[in-house]
Amino acid sequence: MARDQITRRELMRRTALAGLATGLAACVPGTGGGPTAAPAAASASPRHGGTLTWGQWDSNDSIDPANPSGASGTEVINNIVDTLVALDDKATIIPGLATTWVMDGEGRKFTFTLRDGVKFHDGTPFDAASMKRSLERIINPATKAASMAALLGPVDTITAPDARTLVVAFKQPNPLFLLALWRSWFGPLSPRYLDTLKPGDPATTPVGTGPFKFVGRSADGVYTLAANADYAWAPANFQNKGAPYLDGLKFRSIPEPGTRLATLESGENLFIDEASEADYNRLKDDKRFAFVLSPRRGLGVGFTINVTKPPTDDRAVREAMSWAVDRKTIVDRLFFGVHKVCVGPLGEGVWGRLDDLEKTFSFEPGKAKQLLDAAGWTAGNDGIRAKGGQRLTLSLVTFGSPWSEMSAVVQSQLRDIGMEVQVQAMARAAYLDYVRAYKHNLCQSAGTNFDPDELRVRYHSAGVKLANFSGLADASLDALLTKGSQQQVGSDERRKTYEDVQRRLVELIPTISIMTQYRVEASAAKVHGIKMNPTGLNAFPISDAWVES
Repeated sequence: MARDQITRRELMRRTALAGLATGLAACVPGTGGGPTAAPAAASASPRHGGTLTWGQWDSNDSIDPANPSGASGTEVINNIVDTLVALDDKATIIPGLATTWVMDGEGRKFTFTLRDGVKFHDGTPFDAASMKRSLERIINPATKAASMAALLGPVDTITAPDARTLVVAFKQPNPLFLLALWRSWFGPLSPRYLDTLKPGDPATTPVGTGPFKFVGRSADGVYTLAANADYAWAPANFQNKGAPYLDGLKFRSIPEPGTRLATLESGENLFIDEASEADYNRLKDDKRFAFVLSPRRGLGVGFTINVTKPPTDDRAVREAMSWAVDRKTIVDRLFFGVHKVCVGPLGEGVWGRLDDLEKTFSFEPGKAKQLLDAAGWTAGNDGIRAKGGQRLTLSLVTFGSPWSEMSAVVQSQLRDIGMEVQVQAMARAAYLDYVRAYKHNLCQSAGTNFDPDELRVRYHSAGVKLANFSGLADASLDALLTKGSQQQVGSDERRKTYEDVQRRLVELIPTISIMTQYRVEASAAKVHGIKMNPTGLNAFPISDAWVES
């Protein structure tokens, strides 16, 4: 749960949360997703037919909405399911499967009126009971979807008083509910399909209501989706209100960037994620291709610091690292200037970002050395520092780009101030096991969201073992994060709370932010109508996309 060009409008004022379809229920501060990939000429008209082949950057092993394997798994899910509310290209919450909704009180209860005439891909009618069942599956401990359940908030009851009415009540105020609910992780699955699963079984062949149907997954990992010919309930931000223009979609995970680009150049794939910065620099003027630079709003991209494991439990060590990393050199030389330098905990475009914090740290290795000297870390004959018999050695683990590339440079820059950094590149599963056991000193730092509540997910003590890989447990920070999650969205009071949150994080230093990342998506020039959503991490469903013959 992307960044730049964001309009800082107020987000979901209580009066707007009446949710009338004509009233745009919730204005989220943000900008549209990136420009349309390979925008069609004004005289061109969408063409029906064809299959879009998509080379993905991340694992797509799981397409269970409650437990996706990552951003690439979510990309597949986005096209299979719909959600109660949707997000438009200006980051505004609009009607989806719900036509209207009302928030009572401080966000303790939401009442949704559901759209009529919607059917799942297997012909089962969509109704409140099916929505209730899908949400209850997420919060059922057997599903092991704790992170998704946490995003839903402190659910008390989910009721379906009639076929067109759904009521979700919370144990405490949860005004951020809609900011989670638009995501495809909370899209309903067919009750007939769920009947085939035992509690805890993964949804490997999900049946939703979305613009595309799941067809199958090949032995070599290619997911095939087919257009839903009956689709007629696209949200208002789509030009195409009926069945998709494309006949189908094919998604394949190709983690290696060079291989992924080669499939685009050969025509095997018509669209790919995460073209490397070097390849973008080489091909950006090539008329065969089109590129979308999509800012990924959320936390600054860099490295989370484990504050519980020596030697990074020493704040002086963490601060010294913050002065020793040359962010501008990393962005300009390693990534061809595609990204933007980031120092504070939030990247560009996140509502409530405190821009003044960007002046907190600069590249001053001399100051870093002074801090370590004052803290008793003295250099040995090989230049590596030690204190009380403990060598200043750090474990840094990664599983993917751009962290793998950054780690080598950070290793060198920290070596210059007397820190030994042992870098390990791991497969994703092994990486997660490692960081969940808190064996690391440094690991990948990221979290995608245009709302600062992402900081609660990553740094509240309740998130330890889930997503708080810093191990941070600070009572004053916890209180601020909880307060912000319960305040009126878009209010001055909430903005002030999150400014205080960011200041406290800079004091505690549980992370080294390096940059606001711009994802480079690439396509063949004949592909039209794909737009990234305002998170920058995923595209909108592919209803409007089409391919020239």
